[in-house]
Amino acid sequence: MSAVMLEPDGGVELEASARIRHRAAGRVDAAVLGWCRWYTADLPDAVAAERRAELASDLFEEREHSGARATGSILWRAVRGIPADLAWRGARLRRAALGAPRGTYPLAMPALAHLAAIALVAWGGFIVWRIARSVLIGDWHGAADVAELSVAGLLLAIVGSWLLMVARRQAFAGLVLAIAAYLLVRFGTYALIETSVSFTAFYATSTAQVVLLNRVATGAAVLFFLSIAAWWTSPRASAAESDEAS
Repeated sequence: MSAVMLEPDGGVELEASARIRHRAAGRVDAAVLGWCRWYTADLPDAVAAERRAELASDLFEEREHSGARATGSILWRAVRGIPADLAWRGARLRRAALGAPRGTYPLAMPALAHLAAIALVAWGGFIVWRIARSVLIGDWHGAADVAELSVAGLLLAIVGSWLLMVARRQAFAGLVLAIAAYLLVRFGTYALIETSVSFTAFYATSTAQVVLLNRVATGAAVLFFLSIAAWWTSPRASAAESDEAS
């Protein structure tokens, strides 16, 4: 069909047409296309648009052939195809890494940023859970701002992790995560001291060491995420993306 031969920009029009014709299945199609937009968000525009247009064309043709009856088939194919989608994404990223200029690390740096963001969210979730548990059992004796800043840090870490997956928002994500890291490491450590008997005892006997360790860990975490933000805004990273697009 001619729909398959559309340019990448035609995917949006094709998607809209398919959803207008089959409104009952619009939510399923939107979810499938949303998944495609997510795993192609940080790929070059031309590559991502082509993939989305191919998927929109496939949805359109299946709806034209089977109508609303195609909903179950589309949903099953989407779930079954998740490993293939991720494998396709991985292949594109590896191709970019092989052809990128030296010193740009287009595959390793984003992966490291995502892993660090996940670790930060996990740490923040643990801290907030400890605070909530301590408050519920009436055992919280720490300052209110320690708890509030820890919660704020967790929220910022979640937002920053989401921004890492949005094209052209990674540099801003690094700044958000740097702030989250400062709050969660700096104040989260003191929140942990207030909710743990062993940490309280250690802090009472080694206050200077704990304060020094806290400041060093806070500075290292903040500098890491600031470095990630700087990497994404550097000309070398931009050059890697340009080569990947070509």
